[in-house]
Amino acid sequence: MTVQDGAKQAQGYVFNPTWDLETERLITNEAIWDPGTIERFERLGVDRGWACLEVGAGAGGAAEWLLERVGSTGRVVAADLEVGRLDRLAERGVEVLRNDLRTEELPAESFDLVHARMLIQHLQDREAAVARLIRALRPGGWLFVEDTDSLPLFRSYRSERFLTDIKEAGYGLMRQAGHEPRGGHFDLEIALNSELTEVSAEGRVVMVHGGSEQARHYQLWLEFMRPKIVAAGLLSDARIDEAIAEMGDPANRWLSQVLISTFGRKPPATDTGGNR
Repeated sequence: MTVQDGAKQAQGYVFNPTWDLETERLITNEAIWDPGTIERFERLGVDRGWACLEVGAGAGGAAEWLLERVGSTGRVVAADLEVGRLDRLAERGVEVLRNDLRTEELPAESFDLVHARMLIQHLQDREAAVARLIRALRPGGWLFVEDTDSLPLFRSYRSERFLTDIKEAGYGLMRQAGHEPRGGHFDLEIALNSELTEVSAEGRVVMVHGGSEQARHYQLWLEFMRPKIVAAGLLSDARIDEAIAEMGDPANRWLSQVLISTFGRKPPATDTGGNR
């Protein structure tokens, strides 16, 4: 894929899949969120023989765990706009699918679990995207979507103003690019207004320690946003350098966003013989 192709793909999406540091950004994002996602996979009962779809698979951490869990009798499909990062999983048996959820359908009624994390909140037509995910579920299958609420991000004991200028500048521009900072709340509303049953939602946060792999994710986020922030005249390069140093300091600790997990189950097929 060329840089021009990547830029075209990324229209309506904050991040550029061809950015030099994008793979590292995705891997460090998984370091923050994969443990909690996996815990919720286990609670849903994901087991051997399940057919699972991971949409917006990124660097493939969640899909890799699912592959191990469902075993040789199961099936895992990893879908994304840019699938080159998933080659290592394809070699192990994951089915890799290039998909643009904004416009393209997924295999219909094929999966016991459909999962998407930090994807829906980037899309303009969230209702249509969730409807596509629901159509991919088998009757009785689980939809599990995760998006954030950015309100607590960078909250710290050091100061009530810790990195707030960074957050305001970066997230302000992200919102202009189509990112919804309250995305997890919208996921729940969409699920409640859909055909899904057993709908519920919960949130989790992570305490990030400066200098950690998790902190590196926020440094990479800021490096990606730097040219946009500076070009908009919101902050200087010097301030951004200072903030990146603060994120790398082990003396600093801060809250992540709230990641809101929404669950819902597709109604089981009705037995036309009158029995359930």
